[in-house]
Parts: sequence; structure tokens; C-alpha cells
Amino acid sequence: MLKHLMIAVDWFGPYSSVKEARDAARPYDWPGLYMLIGKVGEEEASRAQYVGISASLSGRLTARHHKLGSEAIEARGIRELRLWLGEVTTAEPGGKKMKITRATLNYSEWLHARFMKLPLNDLRTKTLPDRSVTVLNRWWKTDFATLQARRPHPDWPNLIDFPHYGLPARTVWFGGKQRTFSNADNYAHPE
Repeated sequence: MLKHLMIAVDWFGPYSSVKEARDAARPYDWPGLYMLIGKVGEEEASRAQYVGISASLSGRLTARHHKLGSEAIEARGIRELRLWLGEVTTAEPGGKKMKITRATLNYSEWLHARFMKLPLNDLRTKTLPDRSVTVLNRWWKTDFATLQARRPHPDWPNLIDFPHYGLPARTVWFGGKQRTFSNADNYAHPE
């Protein structure tokens, strides 16, 4: 049985365009995550829409991106776009590597897409992770040094916990709010 994986992600932003986010990532060019917040179509309220991962953030955030590229943004009617760049700050788990993608990136994306129910993510919302994992989110300003006073969106939790041992999964907002997913039926993907 695999041990519980704990992942900390530092998020930097917000950036108001794909180009601005790419330019911010370019000097460091780290492997990481990116989160799109905005309004799609006729939505009146901004919300988290999509999370993705890349081995090279500056290489991935381009005009040709299938969800964030200029054509995709125009086709979906995405407005009030804000992008956040995520850096995993914990070490990779030890042992034999089964995939090219870093486990910490893979599971971070999976938990965000699945438990935040991100509408533009297709694959990672349909199944549960295959191991026990927790993601802790922290948010920083674009100077990469100053902590944000508030989370970027009220629906973005500080902690996503998936114990995988028959225990309930939880999304936790520091300050008191918590959502518990008590059984497998609550994990079902909405049709």
C-alpha cells in the first residue's frame, strides 16, 4: 500500500493574460500548475474554470493552448480572465517512477479538477485518484515574495484531502468552512 502523499503548492498571481503569465514564468521556467479563473459564456460570477500542469510553464502557456489560447478563450467566451501559476514546494515521493509526469503535479491537478468540479477539465473529473493524497494551497502576489491576504476565489480551498481508505474526502477553507464527501456516491461525476 502506498503511503499518504502530502503536497504543498505555492500559487503566484493573478495575471490578466496568458502572455503576462508566460512572461512571469519564463525566467524560472519551472514545472508547475496553472489555474484559470474567470467567467465563461453567460456566467455572471467569476469562478475557477480550469487547472493544468506542465513540465515547462512558459512553454505551455501559449496562444495555441487548447483551453487558454486566444482562439479557445474567444470560442468559449471567457471574460475577466485571471491566471495563477502554481509551484509544488514538496519533494517527489521515493521509489520507482511509473510515469514521466511528476507525481506531485499529477495528483495536484487531479484533486483540484475533481473536488473543485472545474468545468473546463474533462479527464481528471471522472475518476478518483488511485492513492491517498492531500494538497495544501498557499497564495502569493506576483512579486513571488508577499503572501496574499485572501485566497483568489472563495471556492478555492486551502486544503483538499483524499484519504482513499474509505474515509471521507474533504475540502477545507481555513477559518471554519469545510465540505465532507462521506461516501463513494458523493464522488460520482455530475452528469
